[in-house]
Amino acid sequence: MIRIKPPTRARAGFTFIEIMMVVMIMATMAMFAVPMIRSSNAGALDAAARLLRSDLERAQVTAMACPDRRIGLRFDQDGGGWQLVDADAPGVALRDEYSGQPISIRLGQGRGQVAADVRLDPTGLAGEMLVFDPLGGLENPGPPARLRLRSDENTAAVRISAATGWITID
Repeated sequence: MIRIKPPTRARAGFTFIEIMMVVMIMATMAMFAVPMIRSSNAGALDAAARLLRSDLERAQVTAMACPDRRIGLRFDQDGGGWQLVDADAPGVALRDEYSGQPISIRLGQGRGQVAADVRLDPTGLAGEMLVFDPLGGLENPGPPARLRLRSDENTAAVRISAATGWITID
């Protein structure tokens, strides 16, 4: 007598090992993604501090290149931006020599788009101006100037040595 084997059934689900492999892959991906999502405010704050340092350094270089002019960085009253200006005519931003655009930044727009939720602390130098001397230091001697940036509960500070003009991010 010939025995006929019954047809084999196709698998109806996944094995425990397959499910565990998928869970492990997803956990590994989440391990990298979650810190990036949480630190978006810290990243914006760091970007704003670096933009500010960059523009302060540009003001220094411009002051050293043009010793007959008083070059400064003027801060907006609301703490939302700054402009590179001639300190004797601070109402108008200096223009970039290549593009002709004003050398200014507004946090959350244009170059400052990456720092939309960041503001200069209004108790700092917002509404005032830092003026650089022809040697790159600050025009007014005294303690280091400290500019505070805030984003939600995070803060950063940009410090400028009055004597040497050395700029650091704290």
